[in-house]
Amino acid sequence: MGSDTEDAASSLHLLATHYREHPQTGPSERRAPSVNPGAPLNLGILDRLEQCVDEVVEHARADAGDSLGPLPPRVRDVYDWWTDSTADASPEVRLRRDIVIYRQGLENAIRLGEHKRIRTHPCPGCHTWGLQWEPHRQKALCLNRKCRDRNGMARTWSLARLATQYVTEQESRISRAT
Repeated sequence: MGSDTEDAASSLHLLATHYREHPQTGPSERRAPSVNPGAPLNLGILDRLEQCVDEVVEHARADAGDSLGPLPPRVRDVYDWWTDSTADASPEVRLRRDIVIYRQGLENAIRLGEHKRIRTHPCPGCHTWGLQWEPHRQKALCLNRKCRDRNGMARTWSLARLATQYVTEQESRISRAT
């Protein structure tokens, strides 16, 4: 899972640096009735960074307990910090950790506009390579005409579902190889 952790850390780092390098000049993503000009940085990105780190810290505290070291100073190191603190944890804890890291990596990639990352996943329903990001639904949409729900609508999948499928398939490949 090293590469996936690096991808997630890289996208988190890009989010952390992007709001400094590209300050927002219009209204912020937080919509509040105000006559003041928008913040000079993207507050939505700050909120996203905080959500990512908070989720990792919450899980890490539940998984590692007292053996948890201090939070790293750089936001991109938070995934390695969690991985290191749960290296000897049960397989279920490590699997959940890897799913959260991969899901956050997908969410951050979408936030950065990298919608093509969704296409690298097969559809969980029909297993074809026809997924596309649907921004209005905030889900992956299967373009296969035969992959429909009970109402005849194209099936959609959450990023959490894609992450779960990807990580569990990677784990089963590793276990079959050993």
